[in-house]
Amino acid sequence: MSDAPARTESEQDERLRAGDVMLDRAAHLVTVHGRPLVLALQEFRLLDLLMTSADHVVPSSVILENLWGRDFAGDPGTVAVHVLRLRRKLDRWQGASRHLRTVRGIGYVFDTDPITLD
Repeated sequence: MSDAPARTESEQDERLRAGDVMLDRAAHLVTVHGRPLVLALQEFRLLDLLMTSADHVVPSSVILENLWGRDFAGDPGTVAVHVLRLRRKLDRWQGASRHLRTVRGIGYVFDTDPITLD
């Protein structure tokens, strides 16, 4: 019998998991294969948004609005740059970036069960 307190439903909502990637909102922590992954704030927010909408396309415009706001006057390509940075960091852990898929001209998907081509 465990002495650990039972987790409430809201505490469970604070954690997102897909395969080997786990995001803990409360601890502001991402782990891959149980090892911590250091992300910048916008990378963390991007991963959170994509994992929250797992297996569904998140349009680049939605990402831009959620991460930078409606009044963002910068380059819309900033989304692609942040996705690239996130992929590179995830790739350090045995190809965990395979979860991130680009849907050309639309946006991005976090695949919970990505197809691997060997």
